[in-house]
Amino acid sequence: MTDILMKNNRLPMYNGDFVLTNATDEIKQHIATALNTFYTDWLLDFTKGIDYAYGLRHEEFLRHDIKNQILGVEGVVALSAFSMKFDKTNRSWQVTAAVKTIYGKVEINEYIQQ
Repeated sequence: MTDILMKNNRLPMYNGDFVLTNATDEIKQHIATALNTFYTDWLLDFTKGIDYAYGLRHEEFLRHDIKNQILGVEGVVALSAFSMKFDKTNRSWQVTAAVKTIYGKVEINEYIQQ
């Protein structure tokens, strides 16, 4: 699988062309996109995304929802490690996971702003 690389919400270019990802970076990028998609934000499918507003009051629901979003990414086989914590000063969730993919192991360390 090949995808266009995104860095810091930008599309980097090299010699006038988009930069393409390798297989593991593509899966990391798709996981980051899934984690940063809020529930009902995607106009083509209102069931996609994570309900962070409800999850603030129900952390176990949020934990379950985030795991399901990661496991729902194409190419992800299993979660071998998972943790999340809330940073009160920055009002963000830090999600750390070790993910088994069809291309090997991928480490995820993603911050999600509220």
